[in-house]
Amino acid sequence: MAATAQVRDGNLIEYGIGSFTEGPVSLMLEPPRMKIFRDGRVLIVDRDGAWQARIDVDRIENLERDLLRMPLLHSTRYVEFKRRKPILVHGGISYVRFRDGSDEVIVATSGIPLDREWQAIIDRVKAERPPTLMSFRPQQLRFYIWSFPLVGEKIVWPFTSALPLAGHGDTPVSTSDPAVIAFIIDHSFNSKVPLPAIEENGALYQFGIESAPGWMDPPALQRRLEELWRAAPKHGRGSGAQDGNLIEYGMGGFADGGHGPPMLYPPEVKIYAGGRIVFADKEGYWQGIIEPKRLEKLKRDLTNNALLKKSQILPVRNGGLISLHGGMAYIRYRDADDEVVVAVLSHPKRGPYPRLLDRIREEIPSTFSRFRPDEITFRLYPGSTWQQPVAWPFSATIPLHDKPDSITINDPPAIAFVIDHAFGGFSWLQTNVQENGKDFEIILESSPGWYEPQILGATLDNLRLNSN
Repeated sequence: MAATAQVRDGNLIEYGIGSFTEGPVSLMLEPPRMKIFRDGRVLIVDRDGAWQARIDVDRIENLERDLLRMPLLHSTRYVEFKRRKPILVHGGISYVRFRDGSDEVIVATSGIPLDREWQAIIDRVKAERPPTLMSFRPQQLRFYIWSFPLVGEKIVWPFTSALPLAGHGDTPVSTSDPAVIAFIIDHSFNSKVPLPAIEENGALYQFGIESAPGWMDPPALQRRLEELWRAAPKHGRGSGAQDGNLIEYGMGGFADGGHGPPMLYPPEVKIYAGGRIVFADKEGYWQGIIEPKRLEKLKRDLTNNALLKKSQILPVRNGGLISLHGGMAYIRYRDADDEVVVAVLSHPKRGPYPRLLDRIREEIPSTFSRFRPDEITFRLYPGSTWQQPVAWPFSATIPLHDKPDSITINDPPAIAFVIDHAFGGFSWLQTNVQENGKDFEIILESSPGWYEPQILGATLDNLRLNSN
């Protein structure tokens, strides 16, 4: 592995992620999720913004002492963990960087690891998050400017006379103007999806923050992480859901306007590499087991199917409409880094795609039982569109009132209730319930190992955008 220059930036501990690009693999490192300096400064970048704060010397000393006891931080290395979540869309790397200069230790891994030792480090760092945060305001900022298609709202750039956006190309721009820095940081780090475009003289732009001297330098760390990854004898990309999938198919619709990933139903049929099958019909969701000889025959057929050699969007002529505003149907083969996704923007009436659907459906067994996932996450909305609500019988243990965020449950009777009373909404699975006279729509968001639409939806959206 080629040697890289040591960085002395006063770092005690930082962690974060970077995403791989498609095609020739290169890493695009994000600003650190959290970074603590020896002088007590703290940088936090989360879904709500970028923040800075301070902690006292005693806390720094205690934190360093605790981190020194953690085996993962004893040497620089790349590690492959057994279980992980993917980094959208093409995979990526998670990292922890401990100390700096000649004492620096960097540990990297593909995806977002679900490992106790790794999580213990992250939890210990998060425990130092100060209760009071200020908006991140570095003295200097380096950033890129690129053209941006209009998707949703736009904001007028108020600094044209001092810093025009046009004409910079691929060259990063540096500024020490406090007002410009505040505008770019507050715009770039917030929870709006998609980010509004920045308008200047009728042209639309977006920012990409490169570095903030004295606080963060992702390009320098990025090079060292790439070297670690490439030098490892075995290194995954950290892409795709790690769910044991052999083959599944399903569909989803676009929101009004057609922007963004499709909103996906749970898969209509999903066959796992171990032989379990989960499928849907008009009566609900069911599960069964495929006999071993049939499973091996299916695996051979899928291996030899020309349609599944690469991820792609298939052109379809005179196909059937998928959803009111358009949508996507898909076949997903294998999982994680080996995943192949084949998708269409309208239902083909003949050809290899419907033939493969028929081949998958041949494996639906004659003996099956009600499907019961181990865990589900759902969000509540007021009302009861399309169907009359049923009484929610779990108020004592799972109250629904005053729950603005997603709710995750692993109670088997409650899960069975939600799944068995569910029906297809616009492009999601919905259960209408009533609690204390108030109606709620339960909209299923995910179920690990079965239904993870955020991950697959991002993959489908990327396929669609790259097919145009």
